[in-house]
Amino acid sequence: MTNAVAEASFHEVLERLSEKSSRDFYNPYTKFSWPEAMAEGDWWMNPELLSVHGTGLVTDETSLKALARRETVNFFSLHVHGIRELMSEVARRIHTPRFAEYSGYLHHFIGEENAHMWFFAEFCNRYAGGVYPEPASPLATKEAHGAWGDLLVFARILIFEEIFDYFNARLGRDPLLPEILRELHAAHHHDESRHVAFGKKFVKHLFDLACAEDQERGHDGRAGAEEYIKAYMTYSVQSLYNPRAYREAGIVEPLTVRRTALRHPVREEFHHRVMARVDRFFVAGGIFTTPWGALDGAVR
Repeated sequence: MTNAVAEASFHEVLERLSEKSSRDFYNPYTKFSWPEAMAEGDWWMNPELLSVHGTGLVTDETSLKALARRETVNFFSLHVHGIRELMSEVARRIHTPRFAEYSGYLHHFIGEENAHMWFFAEFCNRYAGGVYPEPASPLATKEAHGAWGDLLVFARILIFEEIFDYFNARLGRDPLLPEILRELHAAHHHDESRHVAFGKKFVKHLFDLACAEDQERGHDGRAGAEEYIKAYMTYSVQSLYNPRAYREAGIVEPLTVRRTALRHPVREEFHHRVMARVDRFFVAGGIFTTPWGALDGAVR
């Protein structure tokens, strides 16, 4: 495919996604019927999606239900903090010369992510005492400029969305969960299907631009970008294992539980399933020379 044809195809995708965003628009502040309280015995997350599933570390149902509540808070809090940071990066770029032609769809993206950030925080504030504090990330402050910096921002967004969508797609139709949680997951999954479609096209587009700029300057930033993106994938998986969630669920030695769970073969297999689609995308697009899933002990 020539560059001109690829560019035309990309803009057609943007137009279709913008039209769909307009058609599917909803008011998040009136969409959901929030119950007065959540029943104590409810599962907030399917036990098969808990971070200790398959490890034998926690086995009694009372503790697992408590952990399901706290890991839901952690999951929603990760979205609130992560998307807030990444939206600020998108907002910084949206009307710059490099991004002006994409600004129409990016405004839809920011609006939809703002809605998601609000309703996930609202759930935590109503039923769980608020969102968890933002976790420290050694990767969040990395400075990268130009086309490679743009690529890293949108690669991180894509990774974030793929992880969340893996959970949302399953929990949004899970009869084990209360209705309000199914509705939140389903609404997020519906919007994220557009965001992932855009993200894959845009990340490949930015990668091609960055490689073209490197060729003109006699520079090659691919190795550094691959290293950073893989590190972000590892960090993102690790963030699902929050010792605060274990501690508040009444699990003893939460740090030991976290370390043991992360290293467990069942959990490593789960990590690879969660990341499989985005890992294949990075390899197929030439962004990775080897899969993230091929790393030995990738999430330890």
